[in-house]
Parts: sequence; structure tokens; C-alpha cells
Amino acid sequence: MGGNRTHNGNNPDKVTPLDPRRHKGTGRKETDLIPDDGSLGELLIHMRRVRQAVPVNTRLREELRARLLQMQAAEGAGGTQRPGAASTPEGAPQPGATSAGEGMPPSPAQPAGKGRWPKYFWVFPAVLLLAAGYWLWWSTLAPKTLEAGTTSEISRFWLEDSPLEFACAPRGRGFLAVRGGALLLLDQYGNQTGIVKPPGGQSYAWPALTPSGDQLALVRRYETGEAEIIRAAMPAVPLTPEAAPQVERALAGASVLLRVDKGKNPAGLAWSPDGKTLAYSLEEPGGKEEIFLLTGGKEPIPLGPGRNPAWSPDGSRLAVERPGPAGEPELWLVTPGGGDARRLTGGRQPAWSPRGYLAFIRAKTTERVLTYSRDGSPLFTVRQRQEEIRTINPELLGERPPKKENQTLPTDRLLLAPDTTPGGTELNWLRQLEMEGVREPRTLLLDQLNNYQSMHFSPDGKTLLVARRDGGTVALMQVELREKITGRGEKQ
Repeated sequence: MGGNRTHNGNNPDKVTPLDPRRHKGTGRKETDLIPDDGSLGELLIHMRRVRQAVPVNTRLREELRARLLQMQAAEGAGGTQRPGAASTPEGAPQPGATSAGEGMPPSPAQPAGKGRWPKYFWVFPAVLLLAAGYWLWWSTLAPKTLEAGTTSEISRFWLEDSPLEFACAPRGRGFLAVRGGALLLLDQYGNQTGIVKPPGGQSYAWPALTPSGDQLALVRRYETGEAEIIRAAMPAVPLTPEAAPQVERALAGASVLLRVDKGKNPAGLAWSPDGKTLAYSLEEPGGKEEIFLLTGGKEPIPLGPGRNPAWSPDGSRLAVERPGPAGEPELWLVTPGGGDARRLTGGRQPAWSPRGYLAFIRAKTTERVLTYSRDGSPLFTVRQRQEEIRTINPELLGERPPKKENQTLPTDRLLLAPDTTPGGTELNWLRQLEMEGVREPRTLLLDQLNNYQSMHFSPDGKTLLVARRDGGTVALMQVELREKITGRGEKQ
């Protein structure tokens, strides 16, 4: 293929089709063919002629080669020369290199040992810093509130004269409840796994577990009217059927923390977060109730009137329930040292979460519409005082909480609304009005309904355990909790 050949008088720069070459007798020279059994030789000849017919820019090829050699030399100086790349002595001219005036202007060499990615190296730590700042703001400074998630029933008991008293063991070990003066053991799913009955003539009440679950405090009452507070070491095992004998032995060897005189009734036991101090209320024969603190073998420390004490997560304060001027229950903050008490809001049965939220029960008047008239106005309605569960964060109240009775606090929010499903009383009243042919608006006034008996947060603060009255039974409910950032202008 050294020179141009003529084939059958055709132009050598012209691409020759392959089809005419497939037939013999066309006068092809033997030198045009590469011996082959097929048409591979003809294809190679065709490709050579195509190459000869396309003009090649030799100058451009040399400039590109020089640019590549410059880039290889720069990479080699930084220790990043690719394997197989030709090396050139320092200062030696590159093969095929041209000056800036002869061809395309050379691009500046890339700095040795550096790539493009270091320019954006600051992005990664900046993103981490922003994420850490947002997490810190969310966990400490952002205004948050609790929201109720899934509600499930753990267990159900028959209704008794006394409210359902229960305690939650940590790390999902189970629950303790008192029914009929006996201590019931429940596993984490609410199944009763055992029962521990007291000796004859005695009964148990108000179980309270330390946050670690290693100590159990109980009120032990006698038929003669005396009572005492006892403490027992709890086994660190799940409350399965195998744990019942261990709990029974622990209660048999329990130590007495306090003995009270006949006619006095200790109640509302609550351990401090460190498990060293026990708060309780003591009811006098005349109905007066007072809060006390019990530490070791020391004398009880009085904290003033109140009932149902609840410890703050750091143990610096207690929320207690006190009667208001009109007889309605109120929540007050007191300190273990006996300093000045501070009113929070109207409500009862405080429960303080390890995350800082204070839950309580408040009664409110509700009006439900049962039927409407033809023009869309309410016809038959029911008015009743019902209870709901609300939460506040005392850390966000400031130094001057509202003083008006039942006034809503800035961080006072609804957690569980009352049940507004019509019951048998409302249905019978509607049936009676229908039989009498009444067509003017009427309102049925019902007595206050106290659905909630008691409640406690789980040791990790992720759930709220509520004893709720339901007809002739009491259901122990578990409410999943989640935190939500409060937006500006959001309804309380």
C-alpha cells in the first residue's frame, strides 16, 4: 500500500464498493488481495483505501500529543504518574511540542499532587457542623410538646372501690398491680404470670419501684387499722411465672421503713430519681392530707399539704396535688428542702416524665350534639364534665405562672381527649323524647365522669401507662409518646 494504484481505471482516492469485488473475472491484481478463505482480505483492502481517502491533520495530531506529554510530565513530578506512561528527563523538550505562537495556546499545568476535590473539602465538615447544631437546638432549645401515638390495652381488671394501683418495671420486665389486697405480676404483654398474697389479716397497696427496679416499696395494712411502709429487694428478672416465688420470698423478708398510728392512711408512694428518698402522703382521720419525705432510718420530713407526689427528673422539685379555694384540685411545685411552694395550674394526679414533661388530669365541661333539627341547628345535646389528660413543661413556664383557676398555661397541651361516644343514658333519653314527640331543643345534664384513675410514665419516658375506667372494669392502657417541635402560632 506504499503508493496509489489504479484499479480498472478508477480514481485511487475513491472508495470502492465491495459487492463488485466478490465476483471473479473482474481483473483484480493478485497484490490487492490478502490470502483468505473468506472476504476478510477484501475488507482490509477497503479499510486501507478509506484511510487514504480521509485527510489527516498532522499538525493537530502533533499538538495533541505534546499536550498529553505535558500532562504526563506534570503528574510524574507530583508522584502520580500512571503506569506505562513514558518519562522524560527534566528540562528535555517534549517530542512533538510546539511553541505557544505556532499552535494552540498551552493550558497551565495542574498543580502537583492536587486534584479538584480538595476545593470542596470544606463541604463535608460544614454539613456535619450544621447537623450537630440542629440536633443541639432540637434537643435543648427548640420548643417541643408530647403527642399521643398508638394506644393499646395491656390488661383489664374488675372495678373495685379503690383505684387501680400499679407500677412499671424498667427495661420491659413487666408490671405490678394491686387487686383485692394482693400483688399481681404481669409480663410485658399484660399477661398475669403470678400472684403474691399477703399473710392473713393483711393487705398490700400502692406499689412503687425505684427507677432501676431493684427496690419495691409497698403499704402493708392490718385489719386492726394499723399500717406500715415496707421495702423489699426485687429480683432483676422479667416478671415471668418463675419470678413469682422470688418476689414472694422478697416480701416475706421485707424491712419496715415506717409505722403509722391507727386511723392514718399512707398512700401515693413515689421514689426519687436516685432511689434513696421515698415521698408519700399521709391522710389524717379528719381527711387532712400532708406530703412527707422518708430517707433511710431518719424521721419523715413534712412538705405541707397535698397528695399524689411526683418527682422531677433531677429530683430538685416535686409536683403535688392540693385542693383549691373552690374545692377543685390544683397542681403545686414544692422543693425537698421545704421552700416556697408555687402554683402551676388546675388539675390532679401529676406524673412527671424522665424527659421533663408533666402530665396531669383536668376536668372540663363538654357539650355533645346528639341530633340536629331540619335547619341544621342542634336539637338534642348533652352537657357533662369529663376528664382529659394534658401535659406541660415546667421548665418553660418562667417565674410567674397563671394564678387564675383552670387558666391554660403557655405550654399546656392536650394529650388524650375525653371519650365522646354516647352511652346508654343518652340513648334512653333520646328514645323517651321520641316517644313523647318532643321537637324543641333540649339539653341533658349528666354528672361528672371520672374516667381516669391513675397514670405513670414508663422509666424511659417513651410510654404513658393509664388506668382507665370502662363500665364495670378498669383497663390498663399503654400510650406511645413522641416529641414534636412546636411551631409559632400553633394552637395550644
